[in-house]
Amino acid sequence: MASTSEISLAIKNIKRVLTDEEIKEVASSCKGLRSINTREEETREKYVASYKAFYGVYKRTIKAVEDVTDELKNSFPGTKTQVRELVILGLRTKQQDLGVTRYLLNPVKYSFIKTIVNWINNPSALKIKSTYQPRTKVEKDTEIKMKDANSKSENQSEIKIVSKPKIKPKPKIIAEKPEMNVVIVDKKSLKDTWKISFNIENNTSYPLQNLEIRIYDEKDDSMHVISASGDLIEVANGIIYIRFIPASMTEESYTAMFVFTVSEVENIQEGLTFSIKQDYPAKTKVVTTIFDF
Repeated sequence: MASTSEISLAIKNIKRVLTDEEIKEVASSCKGLRSINTREEETREKYVASYKAFYGVYKRTIKAVEDVTDELKNSFPGTKTQVRELVILGLRTKQQDLGVTRYLLNPVKYSFIKTIVNWINNPSALKIKSTYQPRTKVEKDTEIKMKDANSKSENQSEIKIVSKPKIKPKPKIIAEKPEMNVVIVDKKSLKDTWKISFNIENNTSYPLQNLEIRIYDEKDDSMHVISASGDLIEVANGIIYIRFIPASMTEESYTAMFVFTVSEVENIQEGLTFSIKQDYPAKTKVVTTIFDF
């Protein structure tokens, strides 16, 4: 979490490149901001058309955030992405100081803004079709076991072919090189619940969409998630759903941070499994990847 002094420095630099009215205008331009609706086969042209009126605001915002990020990146530890998120937090905090209470900027909205500007600036990108694949049962009985979820090395992934069991404690998956990495940040026992903090790293140049996450204990029994927090995350019937994780425009990966709690009282220090199903529009399929910790 950023310190008060770090946020103050970000605010000071944002105020230097944007006026109060321009900072307020960023919030106005974010009203109704969303990702492209591939489920309804929305075209990129139609999607971008909804936001062309704010093109000038978006360009100015991106320039301000990126310029301040470049100026501050040597003053703070961490990656450029983390510094950018600090700058966005500074802009958001200044919006609140100015009395803005709705449509505040955050890293997800900023990613949408950059996508819109990029597509407007590159008309050929508007012709690319983003497709949606409805969720269906995966037929292949192939399983990727991630020995070390903190490693991005392909050599540390074990691909194992297994016979279809009579009872499947975990869903089977398509054998694909994972386009994400999952890192457990912290696990805390709180009376009759566990609180788990984790990061998902998007290692691609495009957003991850419609993630469905099921949690299993060391016995491969499904664990009921009772709450979760983070951008665009929700819980239904004990399952975690994340609608969208942005892609980094400048770094190798984008890291999204989340927290969830489970009601089970068993000790999960020695075993925890994430089964993550995601829409994969680029290949018109749904992919599920297993991460064991």
